[in-house]
Amino acid sequence: MPPPSSDELASHYTLNMKQNQRQRVSREAASKAGKCLKRSEGHDERALATAQAWRVQHLEPTARCFEALARCAEQFEGAVVSYRLKRMTSILRKLQRSNSNFKLGTLDDIGGCRLIVRSVDEVYRAVAILNEELGEWKTKDYISRPQSSGYRSYHVIYRIPEGGVSYRIEVQIRTHLQHLWATGVEAVGEVYGLEYKSPDVRASLEGEAQQRDRFLKLSSHLFAREEGQPGVPDVPDDLAVVRREVSAICESTHLLDDLRAARSGILVQADSDEEDEYFLLCLSRAIQFFDIVGFPEFEAANDEYQRLEKEALRTDAGNDVTIAEPEFDNVVLVKAESAEAIKSSYLNYSLGVDGFIRQVEQASGLSLN
Repeated sequence: MPPPSSDELASHYTLNMKQNQRQRVSREAASKAGKCLKRSEGHDERALATAQAWRVQHLEPTARCFEALARCAEQFEGAVVSYRLKRMTSILRKLQRSNSNFKLGTLDDIGGCRLIVRSVDEVYRAVAILNEELGEWKTKDYISRPQSSGYRSYHVIYRIPEGGVSYRIEVQIRTHLQHLWATGVEAVGEVYGLEYKSPDVRASLEGEAQQRDRFLKLSSHLFAREEGQPGVPDVPDDLAVVRREVSAICESTHLLDDLRAARSGILVQADSDEEDEYFLLCLSRAIQFFDIVGFPEFEAANDEYQRLEKEALRTDAGNDVTIAEPEFDNVVLVKAESAEAIKSSYLNYSLGVDGFIRQVEQASGLSLN
């Protein structure tokens, strides 16, 4: 049986409103629902309803974590902060990964925040500030020990209490260069229809798709060396060798040409004023539309974000609540200096990949036009 489509997730299951209002979903109930979803490949409607309720319960603790990051960001010029809830489709994919023992109730990244700063030194300074306020629980330093895919960032899991439950919220702290690479990976995935972040996908790649994955790994290695940090595993130490391989892959796969051709495929609309500090990023892939809406205050921005997240729940015939089709594929709340800063930091949404291409050319020391 194929996994449920986005439309199925959005429209085919119901919740009993009275039961949902009477008590929160517990961590144990969420994990039990996750097991049912893995067995049914995401088609158990009752389990889907429980999983969605568990997901929505992360809204308030994630917003509180975001506020702490926003205060921290004030100490770093040009910092960008964001938060989001993981989409149900992404949660299901994670639960159904081969050879995985993920439990829905113990997933660390249903609620996620991100802080982007200028340098690796600022990353570690920000970590110290946040740990002082939020209390470090679990960390993963992918800057000093990059993943084999090339991914580099510093992750901290904080436990944020809400309604008698301690929610695990993942915070990613990275430099603008590390973020440029990560969003470049997503842009490549958008162009070729492959999720290059997925270990299962990466393990099955062949031919040009495998070469593109190698390109991303090599470019991350070059970026790491530019920042004076450890390189990516299984990449030659000789940068001249790495640069030649990058050039050869680009020539044989036409990767950068494809990225350039796709960069104007999505319409970007910004509705903001100079005094706005908070922005909602809303992406609709169906109509190729990326909307940036500005707000001067956190409260108004957060209210609208939570409305968009919760609008999937609508009353239908009294007691039942139907999970409606969401208006956007993805919604993120961001704090930044301007809408222009948003565009440069979240280039994957609009496929504005010029910055990524320029950085690859600069790091490789070659002209790849």
